[in-house]
Amino acid sequence: MLRRIATVTLTTLTAPLLWSFSADAATVTAVKGQRVLIDLEGAESNPGDEFFLINPTTQKKAAIIRLRQVKGGKAIAEIVKGRSEAGYTLQAKGPSKMSAEVPPPAPEDSTTSSDSDYTPVRDTGYLRVLKNSWGVLGTFVMNTMDATITSTDVFGNTSKTSANMKGNGFGVGGFYDYVFTSDLVGHASAMLEQFDATGTAASAACRGSTSCDVKITYLSLYGLGKYYFTKDKMRIWGGGGMGYLLALSKSSTALNESKISANQVLTFAFGTDFQMSRQNYIPVSLEYNYFWPSADVTANQILLKAGWAWNF
Repeated sequence: MLRRIATVTLTTLTAPLLWSFSADAATVTAVKGQRVLIDLEGAESNPGDEFFLINPTTQKKAAIIRLRQVKGGKAIAEIVKGRSEAGYTLQAKGPSKMSAEVPPPAPEDSTTSSDSDYTPVRDTGYLRVLKNSWGVLGTFVMNTMDATITSTDVFGNTSKTSANMKGNGFGVGGFYDYVFTSDLVGHASAMLEQFDATGTAASAACRGSTSCDVKITYLSLYGLGKYYFTKDKMRIWGGGGMGYLLALSKSSTALNESKISANQVLTFAFGTDFQMSRQNYIPVSLEYNYFWPSADVTANQILLKAGWAWNF
């Protein structure tokens, strides 16, 4: 009886050690987003097993992973916490299922465990990874335009007058976000947006009036790169890109309407995604559009966008 107790005790103590030794041979071969591909190198494992990832350079724990699929000496795992790179090795968090017949050791006190800093607190109410998504947006647009207006009097004399115009407009449209890496997202959107601005000129250069205006409805097509600084319940990002604005309707007393057709803009943006659930979030962003200037016109826009989005 004493020999049997001693055998079970020895097995209980050594099984995690043997598993840890064999798991050290297992390595990460590829990383995509929050998933990693692992070569198990013959180590026995099962879906649901958790491991530390060890940085081979510093020999420190870099992440925690959980196995999702195991087949043919390979495994796919999700990153529960931390970051991974190819070449990282595995270290078991606890005894594997190959020693399941041995009662597991009592859990350590969380205040004294050396691994307590690595134990994740899982809140399944929102996503910790980026996913492809789509959504709808509404826009409040603040427009500014400075125009130099050339006018000709009845005697054929020409003069130039400056008009500074400002105004607000609105927009509506949709977007699609595609995840390139765990931090980088490509953003494409199509919007109907108003460029509406009015101002006063020093002389009656705007078709015989000192009151000047420009009213354009654009089909705006944007392409941005978004880098996410955080991936918590409030995901903060910054980015930039370009836009192509096609005039669908136009009228102006300050500009030659026949020359109003399309514009290209540089766009800089800062935003936050407020996660409401694992499926939905509220995207909010503040964006700046810089119009390529012409000889007579400079313009820019500040756009406040908000909407509702769905994860795939």
